[in-house]
Amino acid sequence: MLEINEIMYDLKTGSDEDREWVEIYNDSDVPMDLSSFRFFEADTSHKIKLVQGDANVPAKGYAIIAANSVKFKTDWPNFTGIVFDSSFSLSNDGEALMLKDKNLNIIDQYAYWSAFGGAGDGKSLQKITQTGNTVWVAARPTPGMENKIEKKTEIKPIAPVVKSRSIPEKVAVQNEQKIPVENLAQNLPAQIVKTNNLPTFILILILLLGISVLVAHFIRKKRAVPAVGEDFKILDE
Repeated sequence: MLEINEIMYDLKTGSDEDREWVEIYNDSDVPMDLSSFRFFEADTSHKIKLVQGDANVPAKGYAIIAANSVKFKTDWPNFTGIVFDSSFSLSNDGEALMLKDKNLNIIDQYAYWSAFGGAGDGKSLQKITQTGNTVWVAARPTPGMENKIEKKTEIKPIAPVVKSRSIPEKVAVQNEQKIPVENLAQNLPAQIVKTNNLPTFILILILLLGISVLVAHFIRKKRAVPAVGEDFKILDE
């Protein structure tokens, strides 16, 4: 079955006049002669004339119906496929297009609108069929080739970085003042403290502290004992 597959109705640069074209795709498994078909733009019928290639569109093959085959070849100089010449002017706002056989039976039809895309942005409207579903999309023109949806690079969202309110490690290290252990005892008597024997000094301090506690306790206890001959106060029973 022949079907309308791609529509270039509004070019990006220059005038659209005679530069518009429609791509036909043969979705069947056998070649089909396109020369006996007629192209309809709304209610206007347009004959088509083969100017390049074979009138029989091969199975799963393509053909171009150009508003002006000479200008089409100018825009697409490397195109080597089938080209049919015609005479039409596609609306930039949108309209219905039809492909009819020699008995004027509708073989395929599609109504496009500028809101669908391809309005002066250099893209064409293309029919995409995937997994049984058919959609029309605006994409880079592919005359005589398979229509494909352009894949965009996926941008994964990046989680926001929460700034810490704590002092940066580098700053903290700079502000930190390290005092050598040896300097702690610089102001103590040299007879007691030896910078190269700090553990002994600590033991001496602990020992002196313990002796001081024992002496204080002994003095308090001695003061609590009454002297000989000291009067006592006799409490009533």
